[in-house]
Amino acid sequence: MGEMRKLKCLLMTQVLKHMVRGKTDPYTWIFSSVDNCYYNYNSRYLFEYVKEHIPEVTPYFVINNPERRQKLSEEYGEKYFIEAESIEGVLKVLEAGVWFTSAGLPVYGIGLEKGRLIINLWHGVPLKKIALLDPNLGRTARLYFRMIFSKNYSCILTTSSILVPVMARSFDVPESKVKIWGQPRNDGLFRRLDRTVWLREIFGELPKYQKTILYAPTFRDYNGVKLFPFEDYEYEKLQDFLEQEKIILFLRTHISEKEEVNRYLGERIRYLGNEQAEDVTGFLNAFDCLVTDYSSIYVDYLLTDHPIIFLPYDRDAYLDERGMNFDYDDVTPGPKPETMEEFFECIKEGLKENDPWKKERGRVNALLNEVREPCCGSICRRVLKRIKKQEEK
Repeated sequence: MGEMRKLKCLLMTQVLKHMVRGKTDPYTWIFSSVDNCYYNYNSRYLFEYVKEHIPEVTPYFVINNPERRQKLSEEYGEKYFIEAESIEGVLKVLEAGVWFTSAGLPVYGIGLEKGRLIINLWHGVPLKKIALLDPNLGRTARLYFRMIFSKNYSCILTTSSILVPVMARSFDVPESKVKIWGQPRNDGLFRRLDRTVWLREIFGELPKYQKTILYAPTFRDYNGVKLFPFEDYEYEKLQDFLEQEKIILFLRTHISEKEEVNRYLGERIRYLGNEQAEDVTGFLNAFDCLVTDYSSIYVDYLLTDHPIIFLPYDRDAYLDERGMNFDYDDVTPGPKPETMEEFFECIKEGLKENDPWKKERGRVNALLNEVREPCCGSICRRVLKRIKKQEEK
């Protein structure tokens, strides 16, 4: 959401919120994600659960982009997707008694927590410094963040007790507001997925394969990502290795880096960007191995107990820029190859039954993922219980 649009939304919300004071409906739930424009992250998965399983609740998802809203309405049903830019749209959001968000808020204002529950599902595990702990956040932005976000949240969700103080400091809320309720997007990892069908829906026919790898590096603010960052990298050798091992490798980078990716693509290296799958987290169990660097996607992937390979080729530069809440080596349970030959060996070792990193993955998984079962149902029950208690007062 652009700065002028945010300001307009904030002013409109401040005027309109007085019209619905004391009249919010606790059984109308609003869901939103990044910039009220994207249908992704934890908000998406919890919204779909509520839509299918909680009949007493009316769910709405805020999508301000009209083309995207129309497309989603055609797929899921027109009544579920709304905008929050007009007077009517803002009023509809303000009339709801429960808001869920993965980033930002459905509308911006001060004192919005009165008369409603505002639950920040967030969109990952804070291995890197986020929000108010981000060293790059300016003084004005910090003040704005505290007034618009921190003071409005009823609670913030996370995945383990070790993350509670980190989330509390990141959002400047009491630790009592941080709840270990899990991430709805991980529910998909506990269901059986027919990956052949899923991949065919996206790519059509693929060459015969036995294993699949997802390579999902982190976006860099200061520089573009360097894929396969090995001095001995050779395109033909990589293709030959994947052909010999009957592996398909899927590249998932930031949309702005798609052009850079094109030169790496081939029969056994395919691009799996937002256009192919807007949110891949719920389908991580389609892959036999993950390759990443600093992305917290690997924390979700730990739930599959499949091997992970890390390529932190610019560790010093990246960590100086963002900073980490944990010691990097202590929470990254996988090899860190520095040559392409080592990379090949790590893939072969990881895909064997006697994977040498299995025990270490289990340790980190227990540390960061205390919720290791589907959580959408339990989140909804907890929220409904709070509503019932309010009604009994």
